[in-house]
Amino acid sequence: MPAVALILLSAATHAVVNVLSKRAEDKYAMRLLIGVVSAFFAAPFLILLPLPQGKTVWFLLATALVHAFYELFVVKSYESAAFSAVYPVARGTGPLFTALGAVLLLREHPAIVELAGIVLVCAGVIAIGVSHRKSATAGLGYALATGVTIGCYTLIDASGIRSAADPLTYVLWFFIAYGASVLVTAPALRGASVLLAARRQWKVGIAAAALAMLSYGCALMAFRVGATAPLAALRETSVLFGTALAASFLGEPMTLRRLAAAGAIVAGAIMLQAG
Repeated sequence: MPAVALILLSAATHAVVNVLSKRAEDKYAMRLLIGVVSAFFAAPFLILLPLPQGKTVWFLLATALVHAFYELFVVKSYESAAFSAVYPVARGTGPLFTALGAVLLLREHPAIVELAGIVLVCAGVIAIGVSHRKSATAGLGYALATGVTIGCYTLIDASGIRSAADPLTYVLWFFIAYGASVLVTAPALRGASVLLAARRQWKVGIAAAALAMLSYGCALMAFRVGATAPLAALRETSVLFGTALAASFLGEPMTLRRLAAAGAIVAGAIMLQAG
């Protein structure tokens, strides 16, 4: 139950962070702010914890690399299509890749009811995404690429936090690695203009960074004590929160089809816990 509570809190806060990213004037600048401010918040606490060692260091380097691509794809998807279209596709395909990797690489073997729950959650969130009539093909392509990176970094981080002697060591150093990654890649891809855009929206960036730390910090701690694939799928209930926020704050409608898909997500989440 602690892992479930952590992952649900992660889901709710994750949806808020992504709505803030979608509403941002410059979306890449917002993601840059989230990464850099998160690292700034984490840095003072590093002196209280042991340094990462051995395999943990390699996991941190690997997740920094994958997150650089994740940030690029998520921003391109938000720039190409409606939030309520691309967010569910990205979050729905991620657990499918995670589940496959967990079986093949981590030697985890979910029960049949858990596998059915994973499929139901993923099907529900993808159905919400493709139901959007204004979906752009490019946007959905970027969303699918985002899902691939989600599956990759979930497997890396689940393995990384389990390899660390102190889980908080991995959590804090993750935000350092993540911040360094976006600080290098964002200006390299967008030039100095992304730094100027970040200065204009720094207040929202600070709030988003704090929520992002809470969201992924909770997810990492959940992966420390729970099975990767079911928890990754359960985290995608963030689509329920995200769809509601999109209807409330972004003016994107909630159709009957999306409500039915949301029901599938809830049913899948229940099956995961039954498993």
